[in-house]
Amino acid sequence: MPGLGKGADDERNRDVTATIAAIIPNVVERTNDKPSLTPVQGYGQMRERGSGAEWFSVDFMVYYDGSQLRAFAYVRRKDGIDIPDGDYEVREGEDGRRRRWKKWNGKWQVKWRHRWSRKGR
Repeated sequence: MPGLGKGADDERNRDVTATIAAIIPNVVERTNDKPSLTPVQGYGQMRERGSGAEWFSVDFMVYYDGSQLRAFAYVRRKDGIDIPDGDYEVREGEDGRRRRWKKWNGKWQVKWRHRWSRKGR
């Protein structure tokens, strides 16, 4: 039978290999469905929650996912004094709304989806 010899098999294999090589990149290519976090650097006022303590100035860098605060890069007092672990009220942004941040085991956390974030678990 013509076309069924060893040469025909090699030709068919080359065709299949070329087709797979053309298809695989399109199949394997992945898209990023999750938007990247946007870094925001800012300044604000902070005080320990529920203590009636005086407000102090802080410098911070946080990451937002859309309009939601997701992670902290750093939070520092302007005067350089260390901020101890605890719950804090923060006034920041143009609206000056109060938000609740927490420092636990030296890591800053934000409450979202009814749970505290735990960076570095």
